Amino acid sequence: MPSPTDDGTVARGEYLVDHVLVCGVCHTPNGADGQPDMTKYLAGSRSYDFTDTDGTIITVNAENLTSHDPEGLHAWSDDQIRTAITSGIDDEHIAMYPIMPYPEYALLSHADISSIIRYLRSVPPNDNVVAADYPHFDQNPPAPPVSDARIPHSTLPASDPAYAAAERGRYLASAACLNCHTEQITDGVPDLTKAFAGGKKYTFIRGAPVQTSTNLTPDATGLSTWSVDDIVQTLKTNADKGTGRALCNTHPGGADRLGAMTDGDVRDVATYLHTLPPVVNGPFQCGQ
Repeated sequence: MPSPTDDGTVARGEYLVDHVLVCGVCHTPNGADGQPDMTKYLAGSRSYDFTDTDGTIITVNAENLTSHDPEGLHAWSDDQIRTAITSGIDDEHIAMYPIMPYPEYALLSHADISSIIRYLRSVPPNDNVVAADYPHFDQNPPAPPVSDARIPHSTLPASDPAYAAAERGRYLASAACLNCHTEQITDGVPDLTKAFAGGKKYTFIRGAPVQTSTNLTPDATGLSTWSVDDIVQTLKTNADKGTGRALCNTHPGGADRLGAMTDGDVRDVATYLHTLPPVVNGPFQCGQ
């Protein structure tokens, strides 16, 4: 049997899975009404289409993360789950497509990964069968981990009373926001000269309009007119500042997702984004 992790807690893992990394956005399929089918919570089978660098349309299916044997993670060791989360290699040594943001998850602390593992082991088994990715099931080699040293720090001086909060927000935003809001050089390799500056395009659903992520830096092409409170409110409600318009349907904000982070964590993330170095990029809107 898999050996237990040596740190972390189930409660912390549940918080990270549901409200920071929002794993259910990909790993819980939608029902006929377009809402998450909670009878298949984290049981996979939600599929995404994207265009590979050679122009091939790849279909990737989110895996079953429940404790089911054999469809889920029951037989995986803790080390195998940790390697999958942080390095993109599964229990059969197959490299995952970096639509699963393992390059960014490599930035998570050992204790937080342990917490995630502990929580996933507690998720009730579900026998949902997930189809293989098509036409390729293996990206080899996996995308490299993101270098923490290249992620921008807050522009606040270390003596500023808000600096510690901004740096706590940097940790959370690097795992939760960087992947979607940073253009890529190649698949899974973000252009960190434009970290958090948006412009990454999404073609997950075949035939649907392209989605483009917005610039989160405090530039005129991004959030220069937004306050920390504005960012907090948008994360909590998933509604755009001023207009009240719902954000792109790929954005996991709102009361049940990112908006359910603790008030402190939401404000830390907002403080970090508000004090990022501004980057000119965009502006971008849904459907572009």
